[in-house]
This record gives sequence, structure tokens and C-alpha cells, in this order.
Amino acid sequence: MAASEQRKIPMRPTIPSSKVGLIEAIGIGTGLVEACSSLWKRAAERASVGFADFVRWAFDEWRAPVEYSRRVTGELVLLRRMKGIDGLGAVADLYLGPLRSLVASDRLEACTLLPFVGLLSRIGLLRSHRAWCPLCLALMLSGPGVFEPLLWRLQAVTACPVHGVELVTVCHACGVPEQQVIGHASRVGCCNRCGAWMGTEDAARGLRHADESEMRVSRAIMSLLAQGARFENQGHDGRFTYKNLFATRGVRELFLSKLEFSYATISDYEYMPQTPRLAILAMVASASRQPLHRVILGQLGSWRGPDTSSMEDPKEPRKRDWQALEREFENLANSHTFINLGSSIKQVNISSATARKHFPDIVNRITQRGKLLRSERTVANKQVRLERIRDAFRMLIADGVYPSYRKISNLSGVDRRYFDRDCKALIEEWLRVEGEINFKRRGRASPPINQMRS
Repeated sequence: MAASEQRKIPMRPTIPSSKVGLIEAIGIGTGLVEACSSLWKRAAERASVGFADFVRWAFDEWRAPVEYSRRVTGELVLLRRMKGIDGLGAVADLYLGPLRSLVASDRLEACTLLPFVGLLSRIGLLRSHRAWCPLCLALMLSGPGVFEPLLWRLQAVTACPVHGVELVTVCHACGVPEQQVIGHASRVGCCNRCGAWMGTEDAARGLRHADESEMRVSRAIMSLLAQGARFENQGHDGRFTYKNLFATRGVRELFLSKLEFSYATISDYEYMPQTPRLAILAMVASASRQPLHRVILGQLGSWRGPDTSSMEDPKEPRKRDWQALEREFENLANSHTFINLGSSIKQVNISSATARKHFPDIVNRITQRGKLLRSERTVANKQVRLERIRDAFRMLIADGVYPSYRKISNLSGVDRRYFDRDCKALIEEWLRVEGEINFKRRGRASPPINQMRS
């Protein structure tokens, strides 16, 4: 057999059972629970073998369930690059299979987002690359062990809720950004490329302090992960979470003001239920100062607005200040800047029917002014087109070229469909040069302008 053919055959590692001991998942039941990807890395370190070799051995030794159509092998797992290993789909459940015999815990689902199946959308849920807090890694050296929390894998988490700094995504030693969550030489807390430890003083130098809004979102999600036990095997349906939340006025105001949703989008979310995203739910919990585990179930208490935590009956009708709205509408009507009726009612946040009912005179003024400005703009545009047509006509005549419609259009940049309505300009130009030149188009006795004159 040729050497090239031998290299194509994947090598199956053999790991003695004495080197593989049980490991303990760290932080189960807390907001800093260890991620499943971190468990795989620590298990490989316990076996004292490379990460890729350990994955091949673990999946080759494990018997895949019957429902998997393809034979699950270590090579197949490495080709997939373990995408979704910490998520809430079938992929995350697949990677928990071999770990059940290697981890001394019966709650491995807590190391993933599987307890929240049906409650959260997979869109924008997990990061595609690694993120970490150097201060947390340095602190773990004096704790039960070094691990990577599941919190760092969530895309909505941009700040460390413990130290109040932004998460790091670039290695301080080699400067490689966007590292894969799992690599062939992965180690907990180390760079996938150069192997440098991420919990050093150099890595922690120059960290930017996170904003208060980012901190509130991170703390809300950390508290949700600590409440993961109450969601396990409950069969919740999150498709109606938005519908329940929109019954609170503060949620609608938050979606319109801060998240820049439209009324049409909110109506779609109400009548076409869909699973909500974690980032949006965390923002609602942060603004309302209420637990995220209640928000995720649509059990949010009464809440007046996005910038306050006071309580109010959501069914109480809103009282509008019609005098203030009239003054604002009046300023728009008197403004020199052109604002049509649609943009005007959008600025004062009322509907067209409400504006016509309460402010009919102002609506008519804005409508008439819009018509006047549009007619003036049409006249100005027509005058510009006529000037360009005349200039192109005179340039062709000066060069001794017959001024056909096609040549005038190419030279002036005016579309030919305007020539019939603006042909008066061409007639005037022909009359101006008729007695000065004797110019005829090749193959024709007289130009078409003479036909228009007759």
C-alpha cells in the first residue's frame, strides 16, 4: 500500500482505561455552570492525550442510539467542529452521550441549554467564537478548578457579571481573533493556536469597563442559568411568550422605543407566535427590573415604562396630552422643512385616523403644503430637463451632427419618454437655426421637426 493511501486512513487512538477517570462538572445549579465544551476539554486533559484523539476515542467507544441514521464516529464529530455543542438542539444531546460515562453527575443537561428547549429561539443564541474574562480565569486558579462557564458562550452576554468588564475575544499573546470554540489542540483557558494562558496580567491589562445596561443583561442571564432546574423536562411552549408580554404596556413601549420595532412587527408577533430570542427577553428583564425566568415564561408583572420599575395596571387606558400634541403638530405644519403627513404622524406617534379626527385643519395644511411643494418640484425638474435638451441640441448642431432623439438622449442624459411632452423646446431650437443652416438627415428629405410643425 502506498504511503499516500496509508495517510488517508484515520488513526484510531487507544487510551488505557486507567488514564480515564471520572470528572466533576463545576457550578451545576449556579449561574456560572460549566459548559459542555469545557467538560470535553477537561476530560481530554484528565486522560493526558490530545483533544482530537480523545474525541475520536470517546465516540468510537460509545454506542450511538438507534435514531441516528448515520454511524456517529470521532471523525464525523471533528468534521462538524462540534457546532451547537452547548446549544438546545439534537446536536447538544448527541455530545452528551459519551460524557455520561465520564462525568460524575446526572444533570449534564444543565451544562447546555437543553432545559430551555421550546422556550428560546436558536437564532443569535450561541457565539460562533470564543469569549472569556481573564480576571475570572485568574481567580479560578485558587478555586475548585479552571473551567469555561456556559455564560461565556451566549451571544447576548458581552460583559462579565462578576468583574464588570467586557469579555475578551482576542488572544493577548498571538493576537488571533475569533477562535473556534473547539479545536484540535483545545485546552481550558488557553489559546487554541499558541497555547498561551488567558488568565495573566497581560491579558487583563486594558480591559474596558462595561456599561450598566450590559451588566444588567449579563446578570439577568446568569440568574436564568441558575434557575435551569425548574425548566428541565417541563415541556414549556415559548411561542406564546411574546403574546403574554405584549399585554403589559411597558413591553410595547420598550419594543417601539429601544428595540425600534414597528406596530406591524408587534402585530405579527401577536398573531403569528414564534419562539423569542434570549437577547430580547434579557433586555425586557433588565428594563423592568424583574427576573428573567419569569419573563421567559411570559409571567411579567405590570410595568409602566421601559425606564422605570414602578407597577401599574396594564389595562388602564393611556391619557394623551392633546394640547401638547397640537402644539407639536402645529410646529411641524409651520416648519420650512418638507414633512409629509406620514412622517408627521410618525413623529408625534399617532395614527392617521386620530390626526384627521382631532386636528383636521393642521392635517389639511400639511397635505396642501405637500401638494404645493411637489408641484413646484415637478416644474423645477421640467425646467432642468428642458435646459439639458437645449444644450445637447445646440452641441450637436455645432458639430454638424443630425440631432436625433437617440443622440440628444445620450448626450443630455434625459430619458426619451420626456421628449414628446417637452417637444416644444425642440421646435423652438429648430425654428432658431432653420434660416441659418441647411441641414438634412441622411436618407430623409427633412427632419421630423418639420412634420411636427405641419
